[in-house]
Amino acid sequence: MKTKARNFSNPLEGAWYQYKLFVDRAITGMPVYQTKDISYWQERLFVNLIVFSLPLSLLAVVPSMIAAYLQGHLFIPLMDGLAVTSISFITLSNRFKLAFKKAFVAVVLYAVAICLTTILGSFGIGAIYFLALSVYITLQFSSRIAYRTIAVNACLYISFACIIYFKLFNSPLSVKYTLPFWIVYALNFMFLNVAVVVQISHIIRGVKKTFIQEARLMNELQTEMAEKIQRNEVLKESEAHYKSLFQQNPSPMWIFDTETLQLLQVNDAAIRRYGYSREEFLSMSIKELRPEEKLNDLTAFLDRSSKRKTISLVNTVHRHKNGDLFYAEVRCSNIPFKGKKARLVMARNITAQLEYTQAIEKQNAKLREISHMQSHVVRAPLARILGLTDLVLQSSQDHPDKQLFEYLDISVKELDDVIKTIIQNSEEVIPEKKDDEYLRLESK
Repeated sequence: MKTKARNFSNPLEGAWYQYKLFVDRAITGMPVYQTKDISYWQERLFVNLIVFSLPLSLLAVVPSMIAAYLQGHLFIPLMDGLAVTSISFITLSNRFKLAFKKAFVAVVLYAVAICLTTILGSFGIGAIYFLALSVYITLQFSSRIAYRTIAVNACLYISFACIIYFKLFNSPLSVKYTLPFWIVYALNFMFLNVAVVVQISHIIRGVKKTFIQEARLMNELQTEMAEKIQRNEVLKESEAHYKSLFQQNPSPMWIFDTETLQLLQVNDAAIRRYGYSREEFLSMSIKELRPEEKLNDLTAFLDRSSKRKTISLVNTVHRHKNGDLFYAEVRCSNIPFKGKKARLVMARNITAQLEYTQAIEKQNAKLREISHMQSHVVRAPLARILGLTDLVLQSSQDHPDKQLFEYLDISVKELDDVIKTIIQNSEEVIPEKKDDEYLRLESK
């Protein structure tokens, strides 16, 4: 992981920063933490312990090594030097895992505490080490291991009591302490040890629980945020799709406020069809799109359609910007728009369709007139001719032109059949009733 360059006015401050950075990298390898949980803070605590312990140990160990050597204790300087060297080598080496480094520090300090207590016969130094180790282990390891340090310390103090009582070897403990005093000291220390370990473990469990809850809440929040972002994306996509369908629809469309009848939105097709600009449309009311004689019908239609949840349909008359009138089929439905009750309207010019229908009606009327003429005007004299030909044929059986009359009779009957066929076909082409529901201009 790259670190930002920092400027230091004091060379000692820069050296101290570089030293901390070196120790941090040597111990943890500068891992990237996704979340700062309890493990992160335990590692930070261990790093800070080594950062401050290494220089301070030189200040404490070197004078004590010299003093112990001058008093004739050769083993203590050797032990202190070996402890500092081994801890420095192990903790600053990249070949060992962090858990091993933590355990190695605890074992070495336990060995130092045991040797100092046995060789120097000092309860104070040993007790300080044992209590500090209990705190260190409780902070760095699990609660189960922390509680085991209480048992380990109890076993060590029982062992020291055996040395004092049975005088197993020549130790200053046998000279400085009696068994009753040692028991009193050990019990007080064990009470303090138990209290410290229990309280620190309780705090760590609470902190872990808090971290877990925060992590769970963070995950839930991230999930909720991701879902919200996804919903917003879908909403934006739907909104864009709606705008595309609205703006690019080939039919004129607009949205108006149901209370004020003010136009709120209009598409390009309406602008092209009605001749108004977008700014002019948005400053208008829907009443201005109809002639004055149709405003009462508009009010009645709005009252009826406001009670419907489905699409309402009406055929009416609209007005162009230049004043031209045209027939329009209007479909509208209730929608919410920017917090207002509004209606979406789609209009379709049906002038050409109505004119075509009217033309067909005129043609049908002419066909009815022709059919009436054929069935009444043309066929009536033809029927009389048929009657006359029958009389002529009956009265002129031996007439020399009988064959001529027969031909005439056949031709007249053929003409009668043709007229009947024309009348029948006209009745099939022209229905008796038309679909007035579709063709009327205003729906009731």
